[in-house]
Parts: sequence; C-alpha cells; structure tokens
Amino acid sequence: MSSTSVPMSVVQQTGSCRPPATHIVAELPYLPSAVPQARRVLRECLGLTDLPDDSRATAELLVSELVTNAVKYGSPPVWLLVELRPGLVHASVSDTSTTLPHRRVIDSDSEGGRGLLVLDALAGSWGAVSVESGKYLWFDLPVNRSQ
Repeated sequence: MSSTSVPMSVVQQTGSCRPPATHIVAELPYLPSAVPQARRVLRECLGLTDLPDDSRATAELLVSELVTNAVKYGSPPVWLLVELRPGLVHASVSDTSTTLPHRRVIDSDSEGGRGLLVLDALAGSWGAVSVESGKYLWFDLPVNRSQ
C-alpha cells in the first residue's frame, strides 16, 4: 500500500425492507492531506454510481468541508463514512473532540469560516452530533441519476 492510500472498507447491502446501499468507511490521517484523500475515497465510491458531474462535485465539496473541520478543530482519529442509496449520498466525518462547530462572524476577505454556510447552501440537510466518544458531522445530498 502506498503512503497516499487510505485503508477503506466497502459493504454493499440489500434487504427486502430497505433499498440497496453501499457503505464505505475510511480512516483518514489527522493532517491537511486528509482532505484530498477523503475526496479520492468519495470519488472511488461515486464511481459505483451514474451520478451527474455536478452532483459528484457538490458531494466532494461537502466532504471537503467536513474533513477540513475535523482536521482543524477536532482530535484524531478521523473517520469518513459514505453511504450511497438510490437518490441520496450520505456522508459523515467523525473525530474524538466533543466540541461542536459553531457559526462565526467572518469578514469578506477572511480565508475560512464558511464551511457551515456551504453546508447550508448545498446539502439537502446536515447536522452535528456530540457523542461520548467525540462528534460527527454529516450531510445528506439528494441526487438524480444521469439521464
């Protein structure tokens, strides 16, 4: 395995009571390099679908925001979970800090602080949950298949 490889697990699940789903779980380094690695994992996961390019790009941007938040403000280890269902991309990123993100006042030339605004604007829904072992941030992105 190369130094840029991210170990990941893929589970494909079907059942009579729920639609088919694919789950991918990857542990990411607690480094800025986690962001491009997370995008790569997501691209591999989305390679299993026939989503349009704009949905893929939106999902990548949203995953980048979640991982950036975990690396900047969280604590290791950092985990990415991607779940693909018909019509939906769900992703969550967890770390061991229990501090939830909060909106900050930013000025127009600030380099950061817009992650929650991006989630508001692009995700169908999103949230942050604190649990005993840390926290996780998640989003749901409704998607259509390519025509």
